[in-house]
Amino acid sequence: MDDYIAHKQRAEALLNGLTGETVSEAERRNVIAQAQAHAALAQAEAQRETAEAIRALEALSRRSAV
Repeated sequence: MDDYIAHKQRAEALLNGLTGETVSEAERRNVIAQAQAHAALAQAEAQRETAEAIRALEALSRRSAV
């Protein structure tokens, strides 16, 4: 979950950096693309951890059913 938080914070920091600064449209698009990439990585990490937790619960359920 640490990776998820790190990517989420990085995306937020990138987007927050756009406020109050004069940046070109190309820089703005680049920052937004980077933030989207970090958001996608955060989502993928959360999905991986969810799948891992589901597998662990299924294994525990199988063991307790025996």
